[in-house]
Amino acid sequence: MKPKYHSAKTILAPLNKLREEGISVGQALTGTGLSLSILNKPEQHVSLSQELMFLRNLRKATANPAIGLKVGACYPLSLFGIYGYALMSAATVRDALKLAYEYVELSFAFFEHSLAFCGSHVVMNMTSNDYGSDDIAMLNEREMIATLMILRGLMGDDFRLHSATLRSAASAPVFEYEKYFQCPVSFNADDNALIFPAELLDIPVLQCDSDTASLCIERCERLKARLTEEYNIVDEVRELILLRPGYFPNIEEISSKFNMSGRTLRRKLSAHGVGYQKILDDLRFELSREYLYTTNISVEQMSILLGYSDPAHFSHAFRRWAGTSPSDFRSAFIAESR
Repeated sequence: MKPKYHSAKTILAPLNKLREEGISVGQALTGTGLSLSILNKPEQHVSLSQELMFLRNLRKATANPAIGLKVGACYPLSLFGIYGYALMSAATVRDALKLAYEYVELSFAFFEHSLAFCGSHVVMNMTSNDYGSDDIAMLNEREMIATLMILRGLMGDDFRLHSATLRSAASAPVFEYEKYFQCPVSFNADDNALIFPAELLDIPVLQCDSDTASLCIERCERLKARLTEEYNIVDEVRELILLRPGYFPNIEEISSKFNMSGRTLRRKLSAHGVGYQKILDDLRFELSREYLYTTNISVEQMSILLGYSDPAHFSHAFRRWAGTSPSDFRSAFIAESR
């Protein structure tokens, strides 16, 4: 499992850090539909696609190839709220990691996480096939360092990994990775993995407290149940599509992500009063308006980004959605903005 959406802190923490270095709020939040006032609302959540857009904006604004490492380092365990406090209150590192996986929906993860043993070492794996090639290296790095921050929160800043492996190639000089991981790092590996001695699993957590742990676990149960209730299959389908820009899969491919048939997914969507094609159309209309409002790209380029093989097909669909052509829609918006 992985979270269906994240706390707004996943954006606020790196945003506040990078604002000190000259990145503007406008640069960071363009295209996310978010603002500082929204992000600062108590218990505000953001979708994974909104956060991914934020990360893309940071990559562009900073021109830092290792921006994923920098963002991941902005997440001390205390930032995770009740999830973090539950882990910090556990008796041992083993107990804490058991809670971490059980309540992963409350974490800041983008990927699926699992734990395995290899000889005398623990291997924490994290993988996903939901993201495009332009984003995956950045997300690998962010995910790995964010997970490492959890381990440091449990065992102290003196904790050291045995090694780390990344599925992607190095985006920056190797010393940059070793500065963040503080251990040997391998690239183009089979898995994203953090590796450390298994004997560390049985050491006491620095701030263990059984009474606090019980209270935090009870609160985590309630939060997990509420998140599940609030997020339906339509939201999940929309999110999966938005995570890979320019790619609009058929229903069979999407349904396989939920381990169900296309027929079952159609039935579940129908129960919410919507079909898969309607979801695609609504997303394409939403994205096309964003492109027309905020960019100067041509209708031909736009049609490719929206998955159309022929610009005429896109123009016809847009006219059906908006009652006018893409060019006239953009011209009207420009005229109103003057």
